[in-house]
Amino acid sequence: MEIEAKYRVDGQRTFDDLLSLSALGPFRLAPAPNPEDQRNTYFDTADSRLRAARYGLRVRDLGARRIATLKGDARVVDGVYEREEWEVAIGDDDRPESWPPSEARERTLALLDGAPLLPILTIRTLRRHIYASRDGSDVAEISLDEGLISAGGREERLRELEIELLGAATRADLDNLVALLRGRYPLVPEERSKLARGLALLDQITEI
Repeated sequence: MEIEAKYRVDGQRTFDDLLSLSALGPFRLAPAPNPEDQRNTYFDTADSRLRAARYGLRVRDLGARRIATLKGDARVVDGVYEREEWEVAIGDDDRPESWPPSEARERTLALLDGAPLLPILTIRTLRRHIYASRDGSDVAEISLDEGLISAGGREERLRELEIELLGAATRADLDNLVALLRGRYPLVPEERSKLARGLALLDQITEI
């Protein structure tokens, strides 16, 4: 189960300020030294059966490694997402039948029921990581994302902040971090995932 919060950031100053902070309330903040260049491709079948079943399938290329992620339908309340998620590290072949044995592979194959996958949109993201710890243990990863969603010849820029729980962290840790961040910065809850925004671009084409 993935639990994360997503907020739209309307100005660069919030990113710069966060990267300079060493603490926030009871949390220690430690920015990662280098940003992460993510090349994300989302897939579906020609008849959009993953979308119809309210699943999303992403392959994230980080250069040195590639990760396939299947995500279930999200429950979203005030920018906080809760959803099932399955991941597996893969090689150069995007086809699920070539993936290592895993729940991500088996669930994806079951949903596809033999239909081939097609790339439907891409998202290029430059991600800066900040690790939040409490009492010496990492409890959350704060991600500062800037990127470009490309779908069907249309594009949309994004700038957002995500908070994802780590390890044995609790929902109380997330709520505390969210309250501290929203009390300090003008963060706007993002009720649509990156995939949903990409699909909206595709829908604009079919409506023309």
